Formats: sequence, C-alpha cells, structure tokens
Amino acid sequence: MMPNNLFNEVHKYEVFDAYDIDENKLDMDMVRGQTHDEGLYHIVVEILTINEKNQILVTKRHARKNYPLYWEITGGSILKGEDTFLGAERELKEETGIQSDQFKLLYKTVEHDALFRGLLTTVLNPSITLQADETIDYQWVDACDFIEFINRTDFIPTTRRRIQHAWHVIEPILFKNEPCL
Repeated sequence: MMPNNLFNEVHKYEVFDAYDIDENKLDMDMVRGQTHDEGLYHIVVEILTINEKNQILVTKRHARKNYPLYWEITGGSILKGEDTFLGAERELKEETGIQSDQFKLLYKTVEHDALFRGLLTTVLNPSITLQADETIDYQWVDACDFIEFINRTDFIPTTRRRIQHAWHVIEPILFKNEPCL
C-alpha cells in the first residue's frame, strides 16, 4: 500500500519551480508529494471567476481528490516554467474549459510550503467543460449568495479562510454596481 503523502490529489507527478518566501525563483525544483527543505515554496493560484451576471464559478472536486466532493473556486499549483498568470490560465482552461488571459491579483498569502495567489478573471458567456478526475460539477453562485455558499460545510475550509481574509478586497469588486438587497 502506498503512503497517502507520496501522491495526493489524483496521483499526479508534478514538478514546480521552487521559490523563497519573497517569491524569488530559485534554481531548483520541487516535486509534488516529496519532502523538501524548509524555506522552499511553490506557487498555488485560486481563481475567482465572475461572469457577466456577477456570478462566481464554483466547482465540485472529484471523489478521488483531497477534500472529495467539496466545492471550491478554480485553482492549483503552478508548474515548472510557468509564471502565476500563465499557470492560472492553464488551470482555468484545464478544470473548466474557460479561456481567459486577463487576471487581476487580489491577494497573497503563505501557508505551509505554498505561496497562494488569489486572482480574479471576468468572462462573458462562458461554456463550461469539466476535467475528468478533477471536477465533477459546477455552479454559478450569485455574488449576494457567495459568502453564504462558502460557509457551507462542503466548501473547502482552507479556501474559505483565504477568501474571508481577503474579503475587504473582493467585496468592492463584487458589489461595485449595486449592493445586495
């Protein structure tokens, strides 16, 4: 039996560029599931995707992933050779089928060995194509219902915490036109 920490998610072999805490790229790699020296980080993006109706895209994780069948916003680790925005573009396309190359940085935070980068993209009339073994369902959540949605017990708690921590940045973007009634 293979230990849980050797492979996570859907047993992918992924290689990341290593960074220091200040997001300076180092001349070394990190491999998903392998131990590495303290002080090495990889970049993870979380993408708040908003449509023309001011709704936020959430996807449901595959049963074989960590946090099985939980809801989340699109995200993932940036692969070797990618920058934050190129990695966000790839993750969004892979997991949802949405193509966007316009991202705005909303927040930065550090957890364990990950430099989390929260990004925003706005899309018009998107067509969703779910990625096998990654996402199994999706919903467009009205901005006025988003906080209630992420507080559900089946939304990834670590993602919820990062969104709540950055809410002072996210809220004015979601409600720039009109507040909830």
